[in-house]
Amino acid sequence: MGEADVSRATTGGEEAAAVLVEGLRVGDDGAYGRLYDDFGEPVHRYVARLLRTGDELAEDVMVQTLAEAVHNIDRFDPRRSTFRAWLFGIARQRAREELRRLNRRKAVPAGAQVSLEALPEQAGAADLATESAERLDARRRVREIRSCLSGPEMEVLVLRCVHEYSLREIGHIIGRSERAAESLLRRAKQKAREGLDRDDG
Repeated sequence: MGEADVSRATTGGEEAAAVLVEGLRVGDDGAYGRLYDDFGEPVHRYVARLLRTGDELAEDVMVQTLAEAVHNIDRFDPRRSTFRAWLFGIARQRAREELRRLNRRKAVPAGAQVSLEALPEQAGAADLATESAERLDARRRVREIRSCLSGPEMEVLVLRCVHEYSLREIGHIIGRSERAAESLLRRAKQKAREGLDRDDG
């Protein structure tokens, strides 16, 4: 297995991250490709959830995040956080700046809904109906959970349950201690369970 394969197979691992960081620091062209391959999609998903807007804006913020990471790679300190926590911290900052800009313009999030037209054209009518129903149900569940959680609670829940970050990493991303992140996550899970139980009852 080559270096690139090892990096992709152990994305987020300290050893792979160290190789990637060193490559970025010395200007290795291959490191830029690995950064995008390993972190482009997860950063994009994370930013899209924060923005709740069009895919194009999430893509722009993702690219800004990776570019900023490359530009400021010498500021990364592995003694303070993992590389992916540092990277997601940048993504969170860029996304918040975009949200402030959107709020100032009073823009309406255009991509908050998933268009049925975006489903694969080759799908049959039954498949379309099933997939559409599943998407609608998933969106309903997310709305139900979001309605009973604060912004920070929803964020830590996504970071833990979707992106599978450690509490230490989550603390670094949201700028709180590991203990505070754990408390926030525990509260978020409890409130989410109670909210869904009420709706299913």
